[in-house]
Amino acid sequence: MSTAAVQRGRPRSAAIDRRILATAVEHLRTRGYRELSIEQVACAAGVSKATVYRRYRNKADLATAAVASVSAERFAQPLPDDTHDALVEHLHRFEDGVSTVGMGTLGSLLDERDPEALELHRERTIRRGVDVVRSILRRGQERGEIRSGADLDIAIEMLFGAFFARRLKGGEAPGWAEAAVDTLLAGLAR
Repeated sequence: MSTAAVQRGRPRSAAIDRRILATAVEHLRTRGYRELSIEQVACAAGVSKATVYRRYRNKADLATAAVASVSAERFAQPLPDDTHDALVEHLHRFEDGVSTVGMGTLGSLLDERDPEALELHRERTIRRGVDVVRSILRRGQERGEIRSGADLDIAIEMLFGAFFARRLKGGEAPGWAEAAVDTLLAGLAR
């Protein structure tokens, strides 16, 4: 007898997986995390609740997987090799992802009243994005573009913080990502 795991039933459908996640993103965007319901997602996706529960153990699992799917889609293509261009492109992709899921969705996932959703969101989305930026900045250090003693964690927070500050302030700011990266890299080079 083989030691390989035996999968029972039909293999999961990638199309159904995508439909469930897309429906969950839409529900998060229009109704928010608090109003997200596995039953409503299942109904709108045209599947049974059991189909959703076979993939996601609860609402926090479904919601964070949906947001992570948006992030993964945005970052599937490689970033430019140039430090400046990679950071700018990362910020643009981040902004596009936030626009897709909505600021309210992000805010609701960061609400500490649901610690499971917060931790899953950190694990599935935030840490991945932070790791990408950290690798870009480390590569910049290796190239001598960023001083070796620079605090990369603070630099990462400043970079993403620039996005949120701009959104909170409101109004259009063409070239904001380029300006934020230029300012950050000038400070890191000293």
